[in-house]
Amino acid sequence: MAFKDDIKMSIHKLDQAALTQAELYEEWSAKWAEAVFERDKIKEQITVLKAEVDERIRLHPQKYGWASEKPPTETWIAQKIILDQDIRALNDKFVEAQYNVNIMASAKETLEHRKKGLDILTDLYKGNYFVAKSKMDENYQDTLSKKNTEAQSDHLDQDERMRRRRRVSNE
Repeated sequence: MAFKDDIKMSIHKLDQAALTQAELYEEWSAKWAEAVFERDKIKEQITVLKAEVDERIRLHPQKYGWASEKPPTETWIAQKIILDQDIRALNDKFVEAQYNVNIMASAKETLEHRKKGLDILTDLYKGNYFVAKSKMDENYQDTLSKKNTEAQSDHLDQDERMRRRRRVSNE
């Protein structure tokens, strides 16, 4: 089931929503933990790769464009590390992994809000809010009004005095 379907609530299915809340939270918390784990692994790979590239640059700076007899500067080495294709690729993976962590964290937060919403709906249900609210609904009032008008018309149609009166006015 999709996440949007998972988080839907209905006052007619509060029991089902309450029963699935803990499972949903656990499921999306596990997904968040997995996303954090993947992101942290990529972060560690970046650290190791930066150290390896740094070492290669220091050993053979001329392969990376250093032409001076003096040793390369720290700034120049740092720039060459940033420009390394493998590091750039891992940085892209890291950004994607961070995005996934953010999505999963948002899902967890949404489920926390869902739980608060369930608590509120349950309290309203216990207080008969939905029964009282349905009587204030326009459709309910319109139906009552129509039923009252129809009942009154039916009663007047059955009244002998009203039938005579209508005959006289029609003649």
